[in-house]
Amino acid sequence: MALANKQLLYDHLTVSDENGTIHMNDDRMIVISSSAFGTLRKDLIENLGTDRMKGFLIRYGWDLGVKDAKKVIEMNLPTVEDIVTMGTVLHMIKGHTGVQTDLLNIEFYQDGKVKSIHMEGAWVSSYEAHEHVCGFGHTESPVCHTLIGYASGYLSTVCNQRVIVKELTCAGMGHTECRYLAKSLELWDGEVNDILRYYEDTPIVIELEMTYEKLLEERNTLSRISSIHKKLTEEILNGNDLQSIADVVYDTTGISLIIEDVNFRSYAYSGLTPECFQEVNDDFQDYIQRFKKSVHEPERMENESFLLTSKINAKCHFRLITPIFIRKKISGYCSFVYQHVDDYPQIDIITLEQIASVCSLYLLNEKTSLEATERMKGHFLEQILQEQFTSKKDILKRGSYLHFNLDQPFYIVALKYQNLQGNLANEMLFYEELMETTLQYFKDKKKHVLICHRGNNVVLYVQTESRENANISSLCIGFIECLSQMFHKYTFQIGVSSRGEEIDRASDYYDEAIIALRMSTPTAKKMVLFDSLGVVGLLINNKNESAIKNFAQQQLGPLYDADCHKNTEFIKTLYVFLANGGNLEQTANDLTLSLSGLRYRIQKMETLLGQDLRNPTVNYQLFLMLQALLVIGEIEM
Repeated sequence: MALANKQLLYDHLTVSDENGTIHMNDDRMIVISSSAFGTLRKDLIENLGTDRMKGFLIRYGWDLGVKDAKKVIEMNLPTVEDIVTMGTVLHMIKGHTGVQTDLLNIEFYQDGKVKSIHMEGAWVSSYEAHEHVCGFGHTESPVCHTLIGYASGYLSTVCNQRVIVKELTCAGMGHTECRYLAKSLELWDGEVNDILRYYEDTPIVIELEMTYEKLLEERNTLSRISSIHKKLTEEILNGNDLQSIADVVYDTTGISLIIEDVNFRSYAYSGLTPECFQEVNDDFQDYIQRFKKSVHEPERMENESFLLTSKINAKCHFRLITPIFIRKKISGYCSFVYQHVDDYPQIDIITLEQIASVCSLYLLNEKTSLEATERMKGHFLEQILQEQFTSKKDILKRGSYLHFNLDQPFYIVALKYQNLQGNLANEMLFYEELMETTLQYFKDKKKHVLICHRGNNVVLYVQTESRENANISSLCIGFIECLSQMFHKYTFQIGVSSRGEEIDRASDYYDEAIIALRMSTPTAKKMVLFDSLGVVGLLINNKNESAIKNFAQQQLGPLYDADCHKNTEFIKTLYVFLANGGNLEQTANDLTLSLSGLRYRIQKMETLLGQDLRNPTVNYQLFLMLQALLVIGEIEM
C-alpha cells in the first residue's frame, strides 16, 4: 500500500522545465536546503527566544500538516488508515524525516467517524534535529517542533478532533532516534496540558500587554513591600519595640502577625484577641508535636527547625512562618496567621521575609545591648569575688548604677560543664548560648542574677527572698534539667553556697560553692548544697589543704600518693563501698563489678591499709578523709 501511495503522490507531482516551478496537488512547492532552515531557527531563537521559537515552529508545522491533510482527503482514499499512512509518505517525500510506524490503532463510532487514535513510531534522520545539533549542540529537551506540529495538524484534520503528538526521545538530545507518540487529546488524560499553549497563536502585542500587566503588578507589590519596610525601619529608629512593629504590620496588611523567640514563646502579636492567640498557639504546639517539629536545639536545628519560609496547615488555623536569623543562627520566627486560605500569595511570603529581616535588626540591637550589659555585670561580680572594693558601701553604690540592689540575701552558685564528645570547635558558640539560656531561665523564674566566668566554671550570684534551702535546691535542679534538655552533648554539675547576707563576704560564699561543686558528680549527684556537707564543709578551707594531704598519706598509706595519684581504682572502690555503708551488692552494681572481684579489692585494700574495713570507727574516719580529698580537688569520682 505504501508503494501505491507513493506512486499516487508522484502522479500529482509536476516539475515545469519552462518556468522552473514545482507543483504537488496544484500547490506550488519550493526546495530549500535544511541548512537554510537551521539559519532561520537560529535567528528565531536569538530574536524571539527559545520558548516563542518553539511555539512558532509548532504552529508552522501544524499549518503544513492541516493543508496536506485536506489535499489527501480530496483524493478519496478508501480508509482512514490509508489517509494517515499517506501523511507519513508526504513527510518523507518532502525531505523532513523518514517515518517508521510501529503502532496504529484507530477506534470508530457506529456511524464511521473516528472516536480516538493511538499511534507510535520513530522519525529517522530528522532534518530538524540535525540542524539544531549543528547550530547549538545537544540539548536537554526534544527539538523536532515542526515535526510534532505537522503530525498533530495532519492527524487532527484527518480524525476531525484534537490529536496531540509528543516527542519521547530525540536525536537532538543525543538519542539514537526520535520516537513519537500520537493520541487523541482525551487519551492523554491531562499529560500534555502544559504544551497546548504552543498551539495557540498569541500575537506578540497581547504577550507584551500580559508582560506589562505582570510588571505593573510586580511594581505595585514592590511599592507595597517598600512602604512596609520603610514604616518598620522608622519604628526601629524611633526606639519602638516588637509590639509596635507587629501593630504596624497588622494595620498595613490586615493580616494577623505573631513574633516568637526560638522556642516559640511570643515576643508580640497583633490582629488576635488574647483568647484567639491562645487557641492558635495551642493548635500550633499540637502541630509541632504531631509532626515532631521540636523547639530549636543547636545540634538538631538543620533537621527539625523551620530553616526556610514554610506553609503550615494546622487543625484550627493556617500559618506562614519564616525564621529570624542573627549571625547565621535562628533566633526567632515571624508568622502570618490565617483563618482560611486557598493559596499563600507570593506578596505575603515576600512581606513576611522583610518583616523577619527588620525583626532581626531589632533583636540584634537588643542582643548587643544585653551582651554589653551582662559583660559589665560579669566584670562587676568578678571584682566582688576578688575583693577589689574597699567597703560594702562601695559595692552597694556600684550595684545601684546597674539597677541592682545588692543588700539582699543571696546564694553563690558554681556551674561546671563538660563536653561529652571532647570537641572544642564550637566552644565559644556554646558558651554564648549557655549564657542566653541561663539568663532566660532565671528571668522566667523572676530571679535577679549576676554571671561571670571564673576558671573553668560559670559563677552565678542569685538573689532570693526565701530562707529555705529547698527553694534554691529546686531552682538549681530545674536549671540543670533545662540545660540538659537544651544541650544534649554536655553534662552539668552545680555547687551551691550557704545563704549569704553580706555582699562583702561573697568570696567566702564562692569558696563554699566550689567545695560543694567538688562533691557533685555528672550522674548521681549533679547538684550539691554546701549546707548538706555538714562538718566536712565547715572544716575545710584553703589554709588547711596541706594538713589534709599529709593526714591522708598517713591514713591511706600506699593507696594515696600525693604526687602521682596511684591506685585510683582502689580509692574509688573504697569511697563507693564506704558511701554505701559496706553494702557489697550495691557497691558492685555502682562499680559494675562482680562480687568476687569486689571482695578481692576489699581484701587487697585491707592488706595495704592494715585496717579492718568492717570496723565502724575506721570506716567513718576513712570516709571523712576521702570526702575531704574530694572537696580540695585531690581526687575525683
